[in-house]
Amino acid sequence: MDDFEGKKILVIQTHGVETPTRTYSPLFYAMAAAAMEMDVMVWFTMNGTNQLKKGEAEKIKLDPTSDVTLKTMLEQAIDSGVKLRVCQQSLALWNMTQDDLIDGVEILGATSIINLALESDHVMYF
Repeated sequence: MDDFEGKKILVIQTHGVETPTRTYSPLFYAMAAAAMEMDVMVWFTMNGTNQLKKGEAEKIKLDPTSDVTLKTMLEQAIDSGVKLRVCQQSLALWNMTQDDLIDGVEILGATSIINLALESDHVMYF
């Protein structure tokens, strides 16, 4: 098996709470990459931004028979070492500020995504 330690993976998440079935997979893959000792970042932009608003992720369950919410997945991602970043300009589109965000999310400007993509070994887009 290849040695993946230290590889950089950038996951771009554009889907939010209005499409719950599209919110879990990027986080699941990000956690899998982190478990493989990769350096993983999820970049939330466009509609993906709204899942980071305090109180929203708790409302989303992929499986209504499970206690696992989108909030659970976001917390597990952070706990596994996945970095969560949000586009500053997308925050403005949702009329959100730093105070509206869940803990553990850092705001970066739109031009940051270009550098992040160029510096990453692989980019996944959802």
